[in-house]
Amino acid sequence: MKIFENPKRVLVTRQFEQSGSFVNLLSAKGHYPFLLPMIETVQLCPVIEPGEYEIIFFTSANAVKYFAPYHHNIHGKAYIALGEKTAHAMEVFLGISSHITPTVYDLNNAMQIIYSIPLKNARILSPGAEKRLELPVEQINEMGAELITPAVYETTFAEYPAGYLDSFIVDNKIDTVTFCSPSAAKSFLRQFNGDKSLLDIVSIGTTTALFLDKQGVISRYPENFTVESMVEII
Repeated sequence: MKIFENPKRVLVTRQFEQSGSFVNLLSAKGHYPFLLPMIETVQLCPVIEPGEYEIIFFTSANAVKYFAPYHHNIHGKAYIALGEKTAHAMEVFLGISSHITPTVYDLNNAMQIIYSIPLKNARILSPGAEKRLELPVEQINEMGAELITPAVYETTFAEYPAGYLDSFIVDNKIDTVTFCSPSAAKSFLRQFNGDKSLLDIVSIGTTTALFLDKQGVISRYPENFTVESMVEII
């Protein structure tokens, strides 16, 4: 039997359907994963004008998943996926490949790529969550393009009975908490009343880490913003 050094008891706060690979990777490293989703996503039904867009830009796998029902009459000359997971979701849900995939999950990096494309009179479609990373609408408009950002889903907090989260942490002897989005982190902080300084908090990347920092919570994050890289630093 293989003996692992310094196994951790890790709280995974992703949704059930997105946690399988994360849980398996943690287990393969000898850690003990505990799944307690902090957020849920719900389909919305916006009206999106059919036709062709110069660019369709996805910032998350969920954005691709919830946009999929519209894809039969909406097409892009170019598709851009923010991150490899989003690009993979395009292949699964839309049956197409991303033309451009920034390898680092960073919105500013992706926008620099978009700015390098001639945008005059271009229509850019970026479906996503009702509340999400702010896109530079004014700057894109100044370049002569129109940015359309329909909300195809909303993220809601997973609510647990008062004191449940604190008991879950204590009873399962959790020492490491992971967050893959600011929303999951926000939901956790709203419901956790224990001493956060006693927990090793690992974020997937800078966006989530910056949110936590503004709440006075220190977290670590990997160089590459993926769950695979998160596991490597746990």
